[in-house]
Amino acid sequence: MHASAPTIYLTRHCTTAWNVEGRLQGTVDLQLAEVGVREAKAHVSVVRNLAVRRIICSTALRAYQTATVYAESLRLPLHRTLQLRELDHGEWEGRKAGALLLDRNSGYAQWLSDPACIAIPGGHESVQVAQQRAAQAVRDVALSFRGETVLLVAHKHINALLMCKLFKKPFTSFESYIVEDTIPHLLAAEAVEALCCERCLAVEQSDWNPEQGFR
Repeated sequence: MHASAPTIYLTRHCTTAWNVEGRLQGTVDLQLAEVGVREAKAHVSVVRNLAVRRIICSTALRAYQTATVYAESLRLPLHRTLQLRELDHGEWEGRKAGALLLDRNSGYAQWLSDPACIAIPGGHESVQVAQQRAAQAVRDVALSFRGETVLLVAHKHINALLMCKLFKKPFTSFESYIVEDTIPHLLAAEAVEALCCERCLAVEQSDWNPEQGFR
C-alpha cells in the first residue's frame, strides 16, 4: 500500500428503540431513539479528537442518522454505501436476542458460535458474502482516501464479520468480535494493508467512482 494510507476507525450506529429492548434489527430500517441521538451528540467530541476528516456509513437509517450528527457537527463529508449494511436476519428480525438464545429450535445460539455452520432462517445472504462486501468497503476506503482519517459507521454483526476477515480468524471467532458499544475503534493498519494486498488492487484516487460503492 501507499505510504499515506488512511487511518480508519470503525464504529456501530447509536441506540435505537430495539437496541434498548434487545431486539435484532437486521434490515428493519429504524431511526435512532432519543437516547441514541443524545449518545451521538456526546460522541462528537470523540470523533473530533480523532481528527476524522471523512465519514462512510451504512445506508440504514440508524447508521445514517448517527453519521449525520457527526458530519454536520464537524462539517465533514459523508458518504453512504450498501457494502456496510447489516446482515439480513430473516425470521429473527424483531425478536429479542435473549429469547432466541433460550429457544433451542431457533438456531441462534449455534449461529453465534459459528455463523457459517447454519443459515439464518429466511435470510437472503450468506455470512461469507456479507463478509466479502464489508471487506471490499474497507479496501475502497483505503485506496480512495489516502492520507485521510476516516470513520466507518456500520452495525455490530457486519463489523464482527469484518474483524474476523481483517485478523484472518475463522467464523468460530465471530462472537468474540461482537462489540456492543458505539465508540470508534481503530483498525490495525497492518491488517488493512494485508486486506488490500489480497486483491493486489492499484486504484489511484483520481480514479475513484462514487458508483462503485459510495454515494
